[in-house]
Amino acid sequence: MTDRASAALSKGPGAPDALIGRVISDRFKVHGLIARGGMGKVYRAEQSPLGRVCAIKVLNPSYAGEHDPEFHKRFFLEASVASKLTHPNTVTIFDYGRTEDDIYYMAMEYLEGHTLHRAIREATQFPEERATHIARQICRALREAHSLGVIHRDLKPANIFLVEHGDETDFVKVLDFGLVKNVSGDGQGEDLTQAGLFMGSPKYMAPEQIRGDRVDARTDIYALGIILYEMITGKVPFDRANSVNILMAHVNEEAPSLREMNPKVDVSPALEEIIARCMAKDPDVRFRSMDEVLAALKRSSGGGLGPSVSGVASGEYRALSSSASDPQLPSPLGRSTEPPAGVTSLVPEPLVRSGSKGMLVAAVAGALGVAGIIGFVALRSADRRVSSTSAARAAVASAATSSPQALTAAIPAPAPVPPAAMAKMQVRSEPDGASVKENGVELCSSTPCDIVYRGADADPGREHKLTLARAGYRLETKTVTAADGAVTVKLTLAPGPIFRAPPKDTPAVPTGYKNDIPY
Repeated sequence: MTDRASAALSKGPGAPDALIGRVISDRFKVHGLIARGGMGKVYRAEQSPLGRVCAIKVLNPSYAGEHDPEFHKRFFLEASVASKLTHPNTVTIFDYGRTEDDIYYMAMEYLEGHTLHRAIREATQFPEERATHIARQICRALREAHSLGVIHRDLKPANIFLVEHGDETDFVKVLDFGLVKNVSGDGQGEDLTQAGLFMGSPKYMAPEQIRGDRVDARTDIYALGIILYEMITGKVPFDRANSVNILMAHVNEEAPSLREMNPKVDVSPALEEIIARCMAKDPDVRFRSMDEVLAALKRSSGGGLGPSVSGVASGEYRALSSSASDPQLPSPLGRSTEPPAGVTSLVPEPLVRSGSKGMLVAAVAGALGVAGIIGFVALRSADRRVSSTSAARAAVASAATSSPQALTAAIPAPAPVPPAAMAKMQVRSEPDGASVKENGVELCSSTPCDIVYRGADADPGREHKLTLARAGYRLETKTVTAADGAVTVKLTLAPGPIFRAPPKDTPAVPTGYKNDIPY
């Protein structure tokens, strides 16, 4: 970085920040400082002429040097890779480049919330439901990155941002792809980490990463296991006096059990097993992909269940494509959905459940007189409806006061329900490989794919506004109805970000690498 850049960003004691009030690249007006660190600063800015609030990450002019000659190349690698990621749980990159006076910047979406690191410190430890909900979103974000041949390598709570999204307060945004490794193609992608330069966060690094061995998706899975461990116990498994001892512990020591680390832990054996497998020293013992981790997390929390009962009124949809679908809503039970052995299932009120193969079970117990009769109420099938009249309920109540046998005999048998309306929409794009969203919800990750509409959404007269996105192409919208059956959308190439190429010769950088900015 030149003397002009240093002059533009430097300030004396009490002097105002030179960038505040400045317009970067004729479109990003800087309004205020958000965060600072050894690598640089993050500012709040407004993009013209859109009037869009965004965050601008600007490199520190002193962060360059002989110990890291590839620093600026790595900055552009982070920007170019992150700009290709479109998953809702990944921070969106709008633009990046270098100004005429050699200020390196990256413009991204502005987030209001806090890091997972801060959330863990404030809550001490998370209940299992909250921890798995956050972990599933991290899986989805990293799954997309891995599908593009990109390994994060610096996954940690400080790089996980939690924001409010509608009525969701723990909506995940994965940040900071500054240590990415591109292993696409033949697996020999460019690695801009210089030999001998410590890169990463010791508390979350996998053994193979510490040894300098080959890294892949399982390296991020190890870090996710550490993050899950920390969310459940409130502590990382290896915390020593210095970084060297922490790194040695990752390579040589077994992690303490969750309850050994925190006796207050209340977690299912299934999740405990998932965490242990993620944190296995041998990559071959870990899950092979984020898809496998996501599937295991869903099973551990009853994730096979579909949307909640209240969602039926407005209709449901499910995307079917080559990649596994991943419902956003967790199970309302959080545990096994099988009814207890010997328990009779009945529904005394008309309940409706659609679009799920799971079974919803609820138990209601009450002591009735000397007999101490216990009644169990359950919804045994996702596609059945039981309609109970007042007379039937009166018969059940009367039988309950006599004997268990009379109670069982008085329970009305479930009546079959006509199947809900359903319509399938085949979505194609030219070229293939576009994600499809409706109202901000991803219906499929890659075209061609089939979208199944159910209930009110399957009404032939109801319009659906689909948005198709593919890296390097403009967003395209298409309004369809369930009666259309199939649709093909032609995508248009978009102009790439405007920036100057980084100089071949880069100035020096201080020893080491510190990344403490949450962007």
